[in-house]
Amino acid sequence: MSSEPSPLTDELIERYFLDPQTLSETEQAALIRALKEDPSVRNRFRVAAFIDAELRFESSGEESSPAPIAPTSSQGNAWPKWILAIAATLLLIGVLGYVNWPAKPQQTQPQIADNPEPTTQPEVVTAIAQLDVGHNHRFEPGFAPDGNEFREGKYHLSEGEVTLTFQNGVAVSLESPARFSIIDSMRMQLDHGRARAIVPESGHGFVIETSTMVVEDLGTEFGVVVDDEQNQELHVFAGEVRLHEKNSPPELLTENSALAWATDTKRRSITPDDQAFATSMSIGYKRWLDHSLKLREDPAALFYFDFETESRKSEEVINRATTGIVDNGQLTSGIWATGRWPEKGAMLFENTGDRVELNIPGEYDQITIMGWVQINRYDFALQTVFNSVDYSPGQHHWNLTRGGSLRMGLSSQYDLTSKQTLPRNMWTHVAAQIDAEANESVYYINGEEVGRKKWNDKIPIRYGPSSIGAWGHTNRSGKVVYSRDLRGRIDEIALFSRILSANEIRDAYEAGSNFQ
Repeated sequence: MSSEPSPLTDELIERYFLDPQTLSETEQAALIRALKEDPSVRNRFRVAAFIDAELRFESSGEESSPAPIAPTSSQGNAWPKWILAIAATLLLIGVLGYVNWPAKPQQTQPQIADNPEPTTQPEVVTAIAQLDVGHNHRFEPGFAPDGNEFREGKYHLSEGEVTLTFQNGVAVSLESPARFSIIDSMRMQLDHGRARAIVPESGHGFVIETSTMVVEDLGTEFGVVVDDEQNQELHVFAGEVRLHEKNSPPELLTENSALAWATDTKRRSITPDDQAFATSMSIGYKRWLDHSLKLREDPAALFYFDFETESRKSEEVINRATTGIVDNGQLTSGIWATGRWPEKGAMLFENTGDRVELNIPGEYDQITIMGWVQINRYDFALQTVFNSVDYSPGQHHWNLTRGGSLRMGLSSQYDLTSKQTLPRNMWTHVAAQIDAEANESVYYINGEEVGRKKWNDKIPIRYGPSSIGAWGHTNRSGKVVYSRDLRGRIDEIALFSRILSANEIRDAYEAGSNFQ
């Protein structure tokens, strides 16, 4: 059985609520049969009935109104037999399926002890949505989530931007100031603000309602605006939505269309504005940028390369660290490319000899190095992320094996190969702590520890001439030649003369991970 009602069934349901007398006997039988056989049709029918009841109530002006399963017939109070058949079908199915209805869990009556002690079981309220990502966000007291969990209720976002992910996978991004209510996993109300919904297949039928309209998803991406004066906008960026307005039949809106309503004028068509609405990606980029500024201003930062450039012909890679200890890197060859976000730069290492050269003076008792890499393929037994030229005592090398493992070492002290591997064509965060005082190194992938190594001798860490994306070694004739070429992208890499804590490394990963 199909997981979604067919277009024909959708049409029958719409006509049923607009005017059931327009359905022929054949169409009546088809609708009744679909309701009996297909759960998705019954779910679609329930949603339509709920929306129809709300709209009838709003237009009636009454203080209370029942929500009938079917509309009243124009031929008096007696409903046609086939309409009663639909009601009977839904009632029978509801009785038979009661045990599967998403209500509160059924409780069994415990046996009564001789001396029973009163026990109180706290009611567990399940979160409907979770905070996926936020940037400089703050909620008003009394209208805030419980940590990162959003339950049924009202919320006031006074600062910043957030993206909520519902249980069914629906992602809703909101910009302050915003007042909204979460009704259930398939419905929310926007009283003021700007919201954008990205609805996967598992969330088809998701609804955002305002004071004057109900926007029902049909597999889409759309935005809704309600301003201070209750002027409203609806933008459809992809797919379709069904628009329900008071005293108007449902209307289908397709992608690249938009409408605006002013309180003192009729609605009008406008140009959809994709850039006017936040997404989890745009919020994630702002969050990363704030964290990036903190890293480059760290007093222990030796270099911080974000691979942003004003000219893609530039042969200089700017060191954003404010300490001034390490000069800018020199791009011998490589391709300025796109990074984790569309507006983010990266360096693509694709050809033999592609690399960034730099010189790191001094000796260090502690260092932390971390960055974001995306590996396209593994062409060699070892590929370089960041290495010193040659491999003299105290120099640190950071490579990848052909199988995707991290291969790290401190010359004359240790070598370590991680069991965990880096997937191809996916951005991955890698980090290392090297502590010459404690004689210990720890390595991380995506914020999680993947390897730890102790060594015996006290030896300072040093780099000198180094390179990103290839390893240079001095041959017998005294010339530096390069090999172990990386095949992939790096869009952020930094070196610090201190040990960043495990929490700081985890924060760096989380701050840079909302790029999808």
